[in-house]
Amino acid sequence: MNADKINKALEILKNDDACIFPTDTVYGLFCRALSPRAASRVYRIKGRSKKKPLQLFLADKKDIFRYTTATPALKRKISGLLPGPYTVILKLNREYRTRFSFLKTGTAGFRVIKSSLINGILKKLDEPLAATSANISGNRSPRKFSEIEAIVMRGVRMAVKDDKKVKGKPSKVLDFTGKKEKVLRA
Repeated sequence: MNADKINKALEILKNDDACIFPTDTVYGLFCRALSPRAASRVYRIKGRSKKKPLQLFLADKKDIFRYTTATPALKRKISGLLPGPYTVILKLNREYRTRFSFLKTGTAGFRVIKSSLINGILKKLDEPLAATSANISGNRSPRKFSEIEAIVMRGVRMAVKDDKKVKGKPSKVLDFTGKKEKVLRA
């Protein structure tokens, strides 16, 4: 991925603005995860209820365990799924329950994907990115750049087009917060 795009995205994200990036599933609306101001911006752009959490994107699956209370067995299971088209919901450890302003339940959905752009940003940012699909809440998630609604585009300072990377199906959501794994979205 072009270093200039990564640096431009970093500058925008560090100013608490939002960006649209292609993921392995759909186009996503991204911001810094540890910035309440940036998270509020994403909620406003999308028209999303603050009762619905944003996902956390990390560069490496090992980073998940910095934020969670996952057991060794659960770590092995998750390691077999990621990187990939999965969102894994886990309990946050005590330190991060309050640091992520948009997570009210003590849990978080984590994604780790193969993306030179997103992972390049994450490695330089040294904090997770918060994200949701780049659409107005309740509308269809954009599988092509041309499907991103104009109102969403006007709310961001950067949008990267790469329809070849986007597979068009939202991630499978697996909840590991209970005694048994639950599939929340297949």
